Amino acid sequence: RQRMGLPIYKHKSRLISSVKENASLVVIGETGSGKTTQLPQYLLESGLIPRKQMIVISQPRRVAAITVANRVAQEMNVKLGQEVGYCIRFDDRTSPKKTRMKFVTDGMLLQECCVDPDLSRYTIVILDEAHERTVHTDVLLAL
Repeated sequence: RQRMGLPIYKHKSRLISSVKENASLVVIGETGSGKTTQLPQYLLESGLIPRKQMIVISQPRRVAAITVANRVAQEMNVKLGQEVGYCIRFDDRTSPKKTRMKFVTDGMLLQECCVDPDLSRYTIVILDEAHERTVHTDVLLAL
C-alpha cells in the first residue's frame, strides 16, 4: 500500500513504543513523511486508545484540520464524522459515541483546555506544526 511507502513507516514500531514509554514526545520529519496522517493511525491501530477515549490532533489552520481529517478517514475507509472527525469553529463533524480520532484547530483545543484543563477525553494529544509557533500552540505547549 501507499502508506507503507512513506518515510515514517520504517519508524512505526519505535514511535509506538516511544509513546507508550514517554509522557511527551517530539517527532521531527520532512514534509510529506507521513507524520500528520500516519502517526495518529498507528497509535489508534496499536490499541493505545481505550474505547471511550480519543486521540486529538491540533492544526494551526481550519483548512488543514478539515483536509487532514478527510484524508485520514479516506485512508481508514471510514465515513468522516464517525471514527475520524474534525471540530473547528462553527463546524463540528464528530460523533460523541463513535469518534476515536479528532482533528481540531489549535484555538479549539485551547478553548477545550479552558473548560477541561486535563483534556480528560483524550489519551493522546498531538500538537501538529508546532514549529509554526502560533500563540495558541505556544500556550498549549506551556500547559
